[in-house]
Amino acid sequence: MSRWNMKVKEQSSELALGQHYEQHIRQRPMHNEGGQPRSGIDVPKDLKEAMEGARELMKAKRLDEALKAYEAILERYPEAALAYVGIGNIHASRGEYDDALEYYSGALHIRKNLSPALIMSGNVYFKQGSLDKALEKYKEALEINPGLGVAQLSISRIYANSGKLNEAIDCLNAALKHNPQLEEARLALAGIYQRMGKNDAALKELTGVVASRPDSLQAQFQYAKMLVSLGEFKQAIDPCKKAIIIKPEGAFLHCLLGRAYYGIGEYELALSEYKKALEINADMQIAKIGIIRSNMERGNLVDAKKMLIGMTKGAQNLGLAHRLLGDILIKEGAYPDAVAEFQAAVLHSKGLVEMHPDLLKIQFIDGNDRATAEAYYRVFAQIDIDSMILLERGSAVESSNGEGYIG
Repeated sequence: MSRWNMKVKEQSSELALGQHYEQHIRQRPMHNEGGQPRSGIDVPKDLKEAMEGARELMKAKRLDEALKAYEAILERYPEAALAYVGIGNIHASRGEYDDALEYYSGALHIRKNLSPALIMSGNVYFKQGSLDKALEKYKEALEINPGLGVAQLSISRIYANSGKLNEAIDCLNAALKHNPQLEEARLALAGIYQRMGKNDAALKELTGVVASRPDSLQAQFQYAKMLVSLGEFKQAIDPCKKAIIIKPEGAFLHCLLGRAYYGIGEYELALSEYKKALEINADMQIAKIGIIRSNMERGNLVDAKKMLIGMTKGAQNLGLAHRLLGDILIKEGAYPDAVAEFQAAVLHSKGLVEMHPDLLKIQFIDGNDRATAEAYYRVFAQIDIDSMILLERGSAVESSNGEGYIG
């Protein structure tokens, strides 16, 4: 497909105006562009309004209308390069990556140094798994503008995903040299430091961001999440509450606050937060697990058992559900049923068994279900429940902002 070729075949007196407009709006954040600011350009009013209208349609996710708006712009201004980028973005949002790349190529055919087209091309290549091509585009954008933070962030993400953590840190530090206030770079640095086990360095970055940007949802959330992961539950409560003030409808935030309360033994408060999370997102597994654990600690085994039985009919966290059912059944003295649940937990927890092979060494003691159940119970008691959640991927991205939640 090369529809953009047809648009630039015939030159017209209006092309220069279209190109001037592109230069003028490169500095606008409509496509995370970061181009060099320009001034003193006489922008055609109709073109400016048309581009802004198309941008608003994109924001409203009225993609079909936005596509028509951009195409109408190109009918009159065939070299309006950012209109090609806009169409490319529409295709990219629909998962039509080849078409998106074609339109980004069209924009670069008109203006080879158009950083938004290079960045968006890199993003599409990244989604396609073509990391070398993505790096190439991001680096081209940096050659045009060395201070382009979004390019450094994207390159660092590729390096981090490839395990090249030191290279990722170098990219982020380079971005911070151009803009010490770049919050995303500091949060990314904190994540990498935590991954490397450098918790003090990670906390230093996070405390710095939350101090300078107390209104940042992402900073408060990431800070609270790290504190929870370190077992600093009491300290995590304040950033959790601040994040909830910013986004009260965030189910993952209520879950995180519930986990902090659970960690300090405030089970009623934990239960309340987990229930709020489940009211917001009825399918949130981690909230269900939190409710179950809180009820078990409160001695409300009936409600915990009922919810666990419901979980066993699903497809997530089966190992954990059967393990917790086994714990409850032991407390109820139902030892044969407890043995069956523990054995089911082992069957559904391959990763856990690899880390704890003692689970396979438990022998069924004929005629003594209690001894068998208690043998399973002792081994499972040594295994942290949060670790089981992580192993079963129960804590994988369950939030609207794409961040994972631990425990």
